[in-house]
Amino acid sequence: MNKLLRYVLIFILIPGSIIGQSDGATYAVTSEKKGSNDWVALRRLNTGTGKFSSMLLNMNNKELPQYDITTHRLLDKVTGPVVLSNTVVNNSPAPIVNTGVAALAYDQKTNRLFYVPMNDDNLRYIDLATMKVYSDAALSFSKAGNYLFRSTSPVTRLVITPDGYGYTITTDGNHLIRFTTNDKPVLTNLGELVDDPHNKEMTALNPCANAGGDMVADDAGNLYLITAANRVFMIDVNTRVATYLATITGLPAGFTTNGAAVDEHGKLIISSSMFTEASFIVDHKTWKAVSSPVQQQVYGIADLASSNVLQTRKTIPALVLFDRPVVKTGITRIYPNPVLFDEVTVQFSDLPAGKYTIELADPLGRKVLKQKVSVTRQTQTTIMKVPTATAQAFYYVRILNEKNILVSTHKLALERW
Repeated sequence: MNKLLRYVLIFILIPGSIIGQSDGATYAVTSEKKGSNDWVALRRLNTGTGKFSSMLLNMNNKELPQYDITTHRLLDKVTGPVVLSNTVVNNSPAPIVNTGVAALAYDQKTNRLFYVPMNDDNLRYIDLATMKVYSDAALSFSKAGNYLFRSTSPVTRLVITPDGYGYTITTDGNHLIRFTTNDKPVLTNLGELVDDPHNKEMTALNPCANAGGDMVADDAGNLYLITAANRVFMIDVNTRVATYLATITGLPAGFTTNGAAVDEHGKLIISSSMFTEASFIVDHKTWKAVSSPVQQQVYGIADLASSNVLQTRKTIPALVLFDRPVVKTGITRIYPNPVLFDEVTVQFSDLPAGKYTIELADPLGRKVLKQKVSVTRQTQTTIMKVPTATAQAFYYVRILNEKNILVSTHKLALERW
């Protein structure tokens, strides 16, 4: 094979998006122990094997420190609202979480997990590189939406769209709230959902029928609200029109959707906090569910999160592939992406211990950088130094194992001031 074609990297698409998903990281909030319902254990889920990692963080640990989002300084004490008889009393000491978490969203660009505890409505995030928790009492969804937070209707669904914005929808549908994912998050109330005229009795503004659940996004920026009652609504962010699509079929009696995420292959996975026998894969064209062949749960799942989106746009692949097999084991990711400076973090998760090679190549396959790394831990990061003279463009990061077999490929956007 011609050397130039040998290194032209995975699918060139029209228009410019990548077929499938580039990120295999899926996170879950589960019970700490099998059979309990505390919803405080943060774990990573391998959607290929159905296996959970050990607990990454106990989100109910009252000794867990928090840091100010803006200053990154350690907070002396955690303050937040305490709910008494549906009345909010502010500025009372509160742990990170004391009633569990049911709202989680993963931002691949910043490598942060945004979440909201069920006992208050303050947006927080976990820096996955350090596992530190950041918060700000001002980031209150009820303050942004000008409504009274009630313990009977906590924030239970979050999602982050490809443009980097996060969203939640209040249970009554009266507030579609957007938040930024940068170093100074801002919450903006976009207003009330508007029912599509065809919804009729399947209105999106029914707080009883549409409570709970989770949200995912598609590659066009639309939101999909999947309620606990397994109803699916598509929301156009620009118009706030909510269109009832279907009620998911094929689920066992009593199944309630509490978590939803899209895996790296574009499959929609839904899970339940109470039904612990299995999760389900949903065809988002027919909205029919089948039991996941690999994920037989040992925990109830209160929420799922990944950075992947449903593929709804048609793409035309130019089939130019590597002539080497790809090893589909473990997860690798790179961040930040886009990169503004000259350092990129490469993260290895659940890969066999051994020696790996990181290669950076331009769109024509010409190598810009080659770097060796020895992986010895379950989760490990290394810094890739991008040459200062490298021009602004799209590049590709290839990771190969010690047998020179391709493990993964990532598209990297390099931006220069």
